[in-house]
Amino acid sequence: MRRPIPPPRRHCLNHHPESSPAGPARHTPRFPTRRSPDAAFGEAIADTWHRTHGAKRLDIPAGIVATLALWPTKTEGAWHAQQLADFIANQPAEKWPDTVGEVASVHWVQRPDLISTAAPILRWAEDEHSPDTLYAIKAVALTALKHGILHHTGDRDPALRSDTDLMSWTITALRHRGDRSWLGEFHTTSDVADAMSRLSMGAHPPAVSSLYECAGGTGGMFRAAAQHLRTCSVDPRRWTWHLQDLDPIAAAGAAVNFLIWDLGPNATVACGNVLSQGDLHTQALKARAELEELRDRLADKAASTVAQLRTLRMLEDLGICSPPPHARPENSDQSAA
Repeated sequence: MRRPIPPPRRHCLNHHPESSPAGPARHTPRFPTRRSPDAAFGEAIADTWHRTHGAKRLDIPAGIVATLALWPTKTEGAWHAQQLADFIANQPAEKWPDTVGEVASVHWVQRPDLISTAAPILRWAEDEHSPDTLYAIKAVALTALKHGILHHTGDRDPALRSDTDLMSWTITALRHRGDRSWLGEFHTTSDVADAMSRLSMGAHPPAVSSLYECAGGTGGMFRAAAQHLRTCSVDPRRWTWHLQDLDPIAAAGAAVNFLIWDLGPNATVACGNVLSQGDLHTQALKARAELEELRDRLADKAASTVAQLRTLRMLEDLGICSPPPHARPENSDQSAA
């Protein structure tokens, strides 16, 4: 029999786990101080999702992994990771769609283009879900925490967040074997990608250059290249990175990875067929500019609204104007008396 879903409870994304009640959340397992092997992580996510939900769709579990990997509060040390994991695990099942939206919104402010590209694995959070699906969502989140996702992606140092491509392991494990063959989608292991990067880039890579891949999947080769640059004391944020892939789920995973790996302001991801559409780098730059303009307009409008509300409150405090009728106390007659 499945455990009952816990009742909803107020929570805040910016709440620090140290301000929670002392001790780990009830029914929360102790999370590991070491990371599970990459393949074991993906297999555990797939097994949990298929066992608790059974649906073929993979956008939901991939989105949960992406949300945990993108969690804004980065930690230092195993103890802090444990505290943060306890806090995240205590999120009620009903709150997980809202949590996905909150995490995506935080990163949308910084890189609206990458979060828009990642929409195929995040958009499900806007839908209504059955209790069974919510149960499976939380089960996937707990599995990801138990297998050390915060130790893979939760460090402040981007070099320590770039040891592996968890999105690729997750998506590949969730796909049916026949789907992987039809898409030509096979994971390139980290050690192979690292070796290829060292051989192709050499011991003295330039401080500024570019890398383009027309069928890049979730970006495993870019991860290896960025790590090699760091070992050579070259900042990957100064490079230009452009990845393109036909599969929208893979492109979404790459967009999430670009944020995790901190590839910098010149990193773009596009979804399209290079054979029929060609290089989509220019279109990706155009889309990015349009989304950043939209973000700036929304930010200006929000700032203007806040300023107007503050001005009205000051005038009310000075007695210069009265609050609108809907804001007056219910016992208006007693207040007037």
